[in-house]
Amino acid sequence: MRSMRSMSRLIIKGDRKIPMKKNLMRVSGNKVYKVQEVKNFETWLAWTAAASIKEQGWKTTDRPVRFSLDVVFGDKRTRDLQNCFASVCDALNNIVYVDDAQIEVLSASKKYIKGEWSFILEIEVIDEIT
Repeated sequence: MRSMRSMSRLIIKGDRKIPMKKNLMRVSGNKVYKVQEVKNFETWLAWTAAASIKEQGWKTTDRPVRFSLDVVFGDKRTRDLQNCFASVCDALNNIVYVDDAQIEVLSASKKYIKGEWSFILEIEVIDEIT
C-alpha cells in the first residue's frame, strides 16, 4: 500500500439537508431527469464551494483527492450515509475537482441532533509517496 500525504485541503460547511441518492432521478416516459430538490441543492452547494474556494485559495485540481463527509441529521430516522455522497460529489465536479472519479479515499460519519441539518466536507489533494 502506498503512503499518502496531503498537499492542500479545502473545507466546505453546509447548513442544510443533503438529498438522498434514491431521490436523485425520476423517469417520465423515456426521459430521465433530476428532481428540483436535487437541482436546487447542487446549485447551492456549487455556490457555497465557490465561496469557500475563493476564501481558502483552493485551485480546481485534476489530482487524486481524499474526500471526507461529516453529516448531522436532524431526526432519528434510519439513514444510509453512503446515499449522501452522490449529490455532494456530483455538485463539486469542475469546481473543486475536474471529476469525482478523482476521489481515491472516502470517509464519512453521521450523528443526530434534533432539528439540525448540516455537514462538513474536507477535500485534500493526495501527494503520492512510493
